[in-house]
This record gives sequence, C-alpha cells and structure tokens, in this order.
Amino acid sequence: MIFQFIVPISVVVCILFGWSACTLPAGTAGKIVFFLITVFGLAYILPIGPVYDPALYLPYPLVIVFALVSTFAFFYLWAKLLHFFLAAVISVPALFSAKIRKIHKILWKSKKINGAVILLCLLAAPCSVYETIKVPAIKHITLSYANLPPELEGYTIAQITDTHTGLIFTKEWQEDVVQKIMNEKPDLIVHTGDIGDTKPQNIVESLAPLNKLSAPDGVYYVFGNHENYHTLRYWQEYFQENALNVLEDETVYIHDYLAISGAKAQARHTPHITRNFLTTVPQKYFHIYLHHHPASFREAAPFIDLQLSGHTHGGTVFFLAPLIKHFNAGFVSGIYKQDNAKLYVSNGTGIWSYTPFRLFVPAEITILHLTGKN
Repeated sequence: MIFQFIVPISVVVCILFGWSACTLPAGTAGKIVFFLITVFGLAYILPIGPVYDPALYLPYPLVIVFALVSTFAFFYLWAKLLHFFLAAVISVPALFSAKIRKIHKILWKSKKINGAVILLCLLAAPCSVYETIKVPAIKHITLSYANLPPELEGYTIAQITDTHTGLIFTKEWQEDVVQKIMNEKPDLIVHTGDIGDTKPQNIVESLAPLNKLSAPDGVYYVFGNHENYHTLRYWQEYFQENALNVLEDETVYIHDYLAISGAKAQARHTPHITRNFLTTVPQKYFHIYLHHHPASFREAAPFIDLQLSGHTHGGTVFFLAPLIKHFNAGFVSGIYKQDNAKLYVSNGTGIWSYTPFRLFVPAEITILHLTGKN
C-alpha cells in the first residue's frame, strides 16, 4: 500500500522534518544532520524482499542501531503530524484573537516544544525496540465450544506467527521461543505464516531450531505474504527438505474428530479463500483453519470451528490499531466470533525486521485451551 503513495509521502515527510529541523536550537550544520538522520530513519523502513534488503548484509549491532534510528523517526513523524494538525486547527481562531494568535505562533516556532517531542521519541524508541526483540511471554487463551468433541476437552494448541526470522530475530531468539513452547507441552503446534524475513538459504542456522518443535498431534505451518516476497519456491523446497509440514489449501485428519486445514500463501492480504477443500470436511470433525490473513474469516466461518491467524501484529503500535483494523476487514487482535465459529488473531511472535515499533502491543506465544464448558 505504501508504495502507491511513495512520492506524496516523501514530500510530506521532507516538509515536516524540514520544519522540525528549523526549530532546533542548533546551528545550520546541526539542523542539516538532524534532517538527514530522520529522513534516513524512515527511508530505512521501505526496503522489502529481493528489491533491497540492507539488514541482511550488516553486522547485528548495526542492525539494532538502525532499528533505533528508524523507530525514533517513525514516532517523531507521527508526533510532528499531530503537532502540525494542532497548529493548523487554531489557525482560523488565531485570526480573531490576539491571545490565540500568540499560542499559534508558539506552536509553529517553539524550540521548547520541538525539544520535548524529540526527548519523548528518544525515550520511546529504545522501549519499543526492546519490546520488539525480547522473547515473548506465553499468553493463555480459553475458547469455549458447545459442540466440542469430548475428546478435545482441555486440548491445547500452541500458536506462533510472524516470527520474521533472520535479521533481528536470530537463532538464539528462535531457540528461546521453541523452548518456551516445549515447556508448555501442547497437544498441537501451529505457525500461521511470515516465518522468515529473507530467503531460507540465507538463514538456515536461524531456522534450525524449528526442527526441535514437536507435539503429540504434530506441528503444522502455513506461509504468509513474506514467503511470497522472498520467492515462495525456495520456502517450499526448504520445508520439503526438512520434512516440515506445511499446508497449502489442504486438510489433514489427525483423529476421527479433529481436522486441520491450511491456506496457501498469498502475496497480498485478501478476504478470498479456496473453498473446495474446506467444504469437504465432514461436520463431525472439529475443524481448525490456519490462514495468515484474518480477513478470510468472514468467508471461511460457515465451514470451520476455529481460525488462527496473524499478519496484523496486533496493530504494532497502540494508536495505529484502528488503521490496521480498517485494512484487515475489521480484525486486528484477539477473539472474534461469527455464527458458531471463532477467530483468534495473534499479536505476532515477532515482527517485520524493518518496523520494530511495538509500543503497548506486546508480542506473544499463544497457548489456546479448548473447552466444552461455558
């Protein structure tokens, strides 16, 4: 979406950051340096897939430094947009009141306000990056079904999603995630897409811990949009070579009461699904559907009992949740219901490496508990 508006966004960014630099208590050289740093911070966010992937070639400490710079620039942009909006809103009443005119002038030119905004963003950036790269806590969710087969009472499913392995999220992080899951001893483990942030052959060591995942009813994956960005064929080959179970528009029957379906990878989020493999599952089965994009739930709900999705990262930042919700058919985080079906949208276990902006939206390793009790 952002690439469709790259030119107007760039113009707005340069105007806002240029205005901000002019109100710095610094000399011309300092203002130019600050402007270039903030513009670079946002430009660093844009690389994706095979087009340009700078973090793949940088030492890890420098990747983290650039993550801090980009996070600062991200928060600073939103703060200056709010600042600009407030200044613009009082422009009209300022024409008729000397007192408001004075406030208006302060808003446009105050170095103290700009300094306070910079300080606030400098504090938010490391908190956000730390919240992003730390190993997530376990989050327990209980889902109640009146029609739950008695054999599934107390059944546990571990869900991870959006691990985006490879750039910020290293082998050590992956090992810790795997260990936390195994400590919970779930009956079933699923990964709902965006497994890595580059081609799998670039991050073989970081992906290796996934082979240690095991559960009585198996471990199942679906691909997300990022596997498409980084050549889906390579990911399919990697999973085949490592005997990892990926579902691509297919269903497996684990018991005579449990069916797991998985959707094929899609390059863009879409509400459309391939129905034929969902509709053939007999009603006696408790039907779990894995789809990276939650927007598919509206269409899938009549044929399933539970959909597990990711993709939204929970909104990433608390104030972006309404925007993310709008672009994902009204889904952003947590439990949703339609008829007898339920959808759980995870905040994500990781996040895209170029946008480490988590703030008050914690990552998670989800343990879902099924019950027939109310």
